[in-house]
Amino acid sequence: MNTWFGGHLVASAAEAGSRVALVFNDRSWTYAGLDLAIRRAVARLDKFGVRKGDRVVMQGAARPEALITLFAVTRMGAVLVPLHPQVTEGELAVVCEETAPVAVVAGEGFPGGTGLRLTWTELYPAEIGPEAPALDPPAGSDVAVIAFTSGTSGRPKGVALTHDNLYWSMTGGLARLPFGEDATALVSTPLAHVAVLGGLPQCTWARRGTVILAPRFEPGLFIDLVRQHKVTCAFAVPAMSALLARHPRFYGGDLDTLSWILSGGSPAQTDTLERFRARGIGVVNSYGLTETSAGVTYSAPDESATSTGSPVPQVELTIVDSAGSPTPDGTPGEIWVRGPSVAAEYWTAAGAVPTTDAEGWFHSGDRGRLDTEGRLEVVGRLRDTIITGGENIDPAEVENALTDLPGVVEVAVSGAPDPVWGEIVTAFLVCDAAEPSLDDVRAHLDGRLARHKWPRRLHVVPALPRGATGKLQRQRLNTLLDE
Repeated sequence: MNTWFGGHLVASAAEAGSRVALVFNDRSWTYAGLDLAIRRAVARLDKFGVRKGDRVVMQGAARPEALITLFAVTRMGAVLVPLHPQVTEGELAVVCEETAPVAVVAGEGFPGGTGLRLTWTELYPAEIGPEAPALDPPAGSDVAVIAFTSGTSGRPKGVALTHDNLYWSMTGGLARLPFGEDATALVSTPLAHVAVLGGLPQCTWARRGTVILAPRFEPGLFIDLVRQHKVTCAFAVPAMSALLARHPRFYGGDLDTLSWILSGGSPAQTDTLERFRARGIGVVNSYGLTETSAGVTYSAPDESATSTGSPVPQVELTIVDSAGSPTPDGTPGEIWVRGPSVAAEYWTAAGAVPTTDAEGWFHSGDRGRLDTEGRLEVVGRLRDTIITGGENIDPAEVENALTDLPGVVEVAVSGAPDPVWGEIVTAFLVCDAAEPSLDDVRAHLDGRLARHKWPRRLHVVPALPRGATGKLQRQRLNTLLDE
């Protein structure tokens, strides 16, 4: 069985070469054309001295050259290190310390890093270049990508994802995502996102559909691209979905071809999901991490708003208590994951560090619970639990209850230190209308949540702190109280 990353593109080029694989702005590539571009990029990388096993840092900008680089580097057996396009000099220095790259491939304005610096123009010259000679495909156990965690706390860690890991992630998505014939998928996230490496676009190419690559995310541009290309599915983190659901054109005819969106990166909020489903657009909630090569669970498009669905084939999931024992159905605990899409190691300058325990379980640090049918609900991070007056409160539960408060666009909740209560529940709101008062918030929660879960403090902010992939940086919330 051929499991190397990009093998599905080669198969599609051989069997359906004339179909359109990729569209960016006014350019398009057939499967045969995309495969040819990848082979020429391999030849250029070889000419510049990149060899099997070498690490290559890449600016994960939303542009076709980055996608071609992704497949070229991994096809020749080298290791891609994709980074957010707005990475800082300090963040890049950490990555270079850990991976010792031989080259950095990027556009103008990207920090220099260490090793050879290649611009998009140098790697993809205007004149037609030679194709790479035939290569033996990498082994499934070879590392394909070192994907750095978003660094919401502490030093970012490089997750060593093998070709097998990414293959099985794609296979899981194919088993659960509701693709129809002639799928056209819209991707509006930076290409460093693990959902690009193992998720929707890879599944689309495996089904020989078309991927529309947006140069950036803007709600209006997203809607334009759906209308122009008759997009049938898309990936969006919850913050993107919330902005789309509040756009003036959301309920018009421009989104009529959009059948479903894949939501991931953080728990989706009920109000946003209800708006999409009322609009006739299904929402597939998912749960996954960098260490699991993206998707672990996928819901059905019409499943409960709080459910992220059941595990994909070949993946095991269990919920455990603080002693590591499985919890009863409906009882929260830590989410553990095991399966072929789970990375075995973190890549560090000092050597490999295991990601799993002796039995192969990855301890996610996330809190969740399973229902009687094995469907997962994610309720927050272990370290995010607020302890106020001896009571444990999950911030996500409070956030979900506040998403439909009039005038609120986004909401986040944390525990602010308090000399009496230990911590007090504090709500941070982004609003697009009149700012609600703390009394308004409490009135809204009356009958929805127990009183000890109500916020005791309210702070309206222009934006919530988020990392490169759109995840909420909860540990930064309390710093906003001093601004």
